[in-house]
Amino acid sequence: MIKYLIRIWVPIAIASTIMMFTIFVVAQQALRQSANDPQIQMAEDSAAVLATGASSYSIVGNTKIDIGKSLAPFLIIYDEAGKVVASTGYLNTQIPVVPSGVLASAKTKTDSRITWQPATSTRLAAVVKYYSGKSSGYVVAARSLREIEIRESSLEFNVGMAWLVLIVVTFVTCLISSCLPIIIHHK
Repeated sequence: MIKYLIRIWVPIAIASTIMMFTIFVVAQQALRQSANDPQIQMAEDSAAVLATGASSYSIVGNTKIDIGKSLAPFLIIYDEAGKVVASTGYLNTQIPVVPSGVLASAKTKTDSRITWQPATSTRLAAVVKYYSGKSSGYVVAARSLREIEIRESSLEFNVGMAWLVLIVVTFVTCLISSCLPIIIHHK
């Protein structure tokens, strides 16, 4: 009976685990990728305006966002040489600077989409867009991942609980089905 139970249940448990892991990964990636949506629009629109020669001030104005506390998306504009020209985002009163190589990478692609952690407690979904025309440079549009990470934690818990229930139910089902022939035979 034990060999039968193991032979039947273990493959079901493995398949269930793979299925639940796949569900988690797909849902987590959908959550994370959706975190870029506002920044894609902001980076593309800002880059298009800046490429016409518009001033960075016309894009950022006097807005100041504390990125360590706010969920609001923000912009950082860099010139062609990679020097910060203007920003709406500040961390501890300083303009955060993207990691080296990010701007160069954006220049060779349509845009770069990264997870950026300028401080221990601040993780951001950032989109970096290179622009050229009458002027050239880079636009970084970013926002906090705080709410996305809360949703990811909830997703992890829910999928984990669903996996546990699935494992227990399949084990009990296999146990009952492996015991039925013995019960029927003894009657």
